[in-house]
Amino acid sequence: MAVTVKDHMAFYLRFLEDVFPYMEKYHDKTGMGRVLSELTVLLENPSCGTVNDRALLLDYKSSQEKKTEKAVQLRKDALALLSEITAGNAHLAANINANLGSLYRQAGEYALARSYMERGISILEQYKLTNTHDSIPQICNYAMLLADVGETSRGMAALRKLSRVIKENHSDMSGDYAVIQEAMGGICLAQGNVRQATEYFKCATHIYEVIWEDAPELIEEKYNEIMGLYPQIGSVLGQYVAHALQKS
Repeated sequence: MAVTVKDHMAFYLRFLEDVFPYMEKYHDKTGMGRVLSELTVLLENPSCGTVNDRALLLDYKSSQEKKTEKAVQLRKDALALLSEITAGNAHLAANINANLGSLYRQAGEYALARSYMERGISILEQYKLTNTHDSIPQICNYAMLLADVGETSRGMAALRKLSRVIKENHSDMSGDYAVIQEAMGGICLAQGNVRQATEYFKCATHIYEVIWEDAPELIEEKYNEIMGLYPQIGSVLGQYVAHALQKS
C-alpha cells in the first residue's frame, strides 16, 4: 500500500479486498485496520467500485466491530445494498447472511441466527455454490446452531457427510477438513462427550500442525483456543485432554 503505483484502481481495489482475509487469518490487526481505512477512502468516491464492493466493506468492518449491536447493523446495511440477489453477488450475499447468523448465535438469538444461516445456505444451493471453500464454515456454524437448539443428531450427520465429501474429493489433511473435525469436537463437548470430543480435536490439531508448520504461533493459539473449551472438566480429565492433544 505504501509503495504501489496506483495506476489501475479496479485492480488495486480487488487486491485490497482479497488481502484482507489473509491478514485476518494471521491476526494482523494493524494491517487490517490500514486496509479498511484505505478501502473506506477509495469507496467514498462514487466512481470507484460497485455496490458489491461497498457491501463487502461493511461486512469487513462488522468483523472487526467489538459491539455486537453495531456489528449486526453493519451486516444488515450490507444486505440492504444487495437487495437483488444475482449470480454476480450470490456468493457475497450468502456469506453476509451466514456471518449475520453467526452474530445472532453468539448473542443467543437462535431463531434469528437460524433464519439468516438457512438463507445463506439456500443462496449457495440456488446458485450451485455448495462445493466452494466458503460453504464449509457456513455448514459448520449451522450444524453447531442445530446442536444449540437440540437437533444435535441432525447437525452431526451434516458434518459427517461434509467430512466424507471433503476427504473423497479433496483431502483429509486440509484446513477445511480440520475445521469440520473441530466443529464436531465442539458439539460433542457441549453434549458432555469429552473423550469423543478430544478425538475430534486431536485430528484437527494434527492437521493444523502440518498445514501451519511455518506458523507455530498459529498452532499454539489454536491449541490454547481448544483447551479453553474445557472450563468445567476436572483436573484428572484435564491432564488427559492436554496429553491427548499434545500427542495428536
